Amino acid sequence: MMRSLRKTGDRTGRFFSEALAWRSPGQPYVVVAWALIAGAVWFAIGLAGDPGWALPAIAGCYLVVLLAAVCAIDGRYGIIPDSMVLALAAGGALQAYLWGPADFWWRGFEAALVFAAASLFRAGYRWLRGYDGLGFGDVKFVAAGTLWIGAEGIPGLLLIAVVSALVSLLILRAQGHDLHGKQAISFGPHLAIGLWWVWVLGPQQI
Repeated sequence: MMRSLRKTGDRTGRFFSEALAWRSPGQPYVVVAWALIAGAVWFAIGLAGDPGWALPAIAGCYLVVLLAAVCAIDGRYGIIPDSMVLALAAGGALQAYLWGPADFWWRGFEAALVFAAASLFRAGYRWLRGYDGLGFGDVKFVAAGTLWIGAEGIPGLLLIAVVSALVSLLILRAQGHDLHGKQAISFGPHLAIGLWWVWVLGPQQI
C-alpha cells in the first residue's frame, strides 16, 4: 500500500510540475493546476480567524490531495481508479455524517439520484451519437462528489468543468493538434476542479 501511495504521489508531483512549468504533456492542464492552487489559497484565507478551523482544514486537505491525484492519473492515463472514487465517497459520507444523520441519508439519496441521471445521460448520448461522451469513471466520480456538495452543487461543478475543458481544448488547438467532433479528452481533472471550487465557495456562491 505504501508503495502504491508513493507511486501516486510521484505521478501527481510530476503532473503538476509539468503543467505549472508549461511542459509537455501537462500543458493543456495548466488551468487545472492553477485552479486547484488558487482554491487552496482561497480556502486557507477563509479559515483565518475561524475558531472551528480544525475539521474544515482536515477535510479540505484530504479533498484537495485526493483531487490532485485524480487529476494526475486521469490526465495521464485517462482513467479514474475505483479506489480514488471510493476514497472520495468515503470522505464525503464522513463529512455528511458529522453534520448529522439527516444530512447523511439525504446526501446518500442525492448521490444515488445523480448517479442514475448521469448514467442515463451517458447511455442516451451513446445511443444518439454512437460513441461515449462521458466515461463511466466520470459518472462514478460525480456521484461520489455529490456526497461532498449535494445535488444543488452539481450544476456549478459541471459549469466549471466545461469551461476548464474548453480552455484545455483551445490550448491543444494552439499547439497544432487537429481537433474534431469526436475528440476525446480526460474530463476527470476538470470535474475535479469543479468539485473543489464548489466545495470551497459553497453551491450558493457558484
